[in-house]
Amino acid sequence: MAKDSHLYSITKISYIHTTTHLTETQVNALFKAGERAYEMGCPLNRFITIHFNDYADKKRPQKFVTDLLAHSRKWLQRRGLPVSYLYTLENGKTKGIHVHLLIHIPKGYQIAYRKAMRGWLPFEVKAPLVKIKYIQYGDFGNLSPMHAIYGTLQYICKGVAPHASIEHIKPVNQGEIMGRRWGISNMIKAPQE
Repeated sequence: MAKDSHLYSITKISYIHTTTHLTETQVNALFKAGERAYEMGCPLNRFITIHFNDYADKKRPQKFVTDLLAHSRKWLQRRGLPVSYLYTLENGKTKGIHVHLLIHIPKGYQIAYRKAMRGWLPFEVKAPLVKIKYIQYGDFGNLSPMHAIYGTLQYICKGVAPHASIEHIKPVNQGEIMGRRWGISNMIKAPQE
């Protein structure tokens, strides 16, 4: 008799499996989205890591991220700001389930966004549960203005498959996630993604 599989619905997409890594195609899509955001004038200038292991449904960890992004999208749209973000989910041995989110929050809105996050999260917005870093895009010297975002993308894509051949990324096991472990906002997503 066939093994019973459980079907979990995450928004409009259904999953019946766990994922153990990002694919090379997914990592390339994330890098292209980061480049597209910069080219469109809405660079991913905030790197937010949220550890939500105790608050996540192990069978649907995307629900936590989906809720956060829905709040963020509405908050940005009410202010007439672009909705530019990408994320990866990880399930580390010591840190549990957490999300790495790269998002565009224009200068002058960062404090208000952080305050708004306080109402969206079921815990206090402070380290070690929530870490927010600024990504500085350079415009001088021999470095590409994308240098800082490439380093951050390499870090959040470390859960790539061990057999993948992506320059400057050393694959590191990031645990099992039920369903999709990455996402890109529609604004910066390539048409075929």
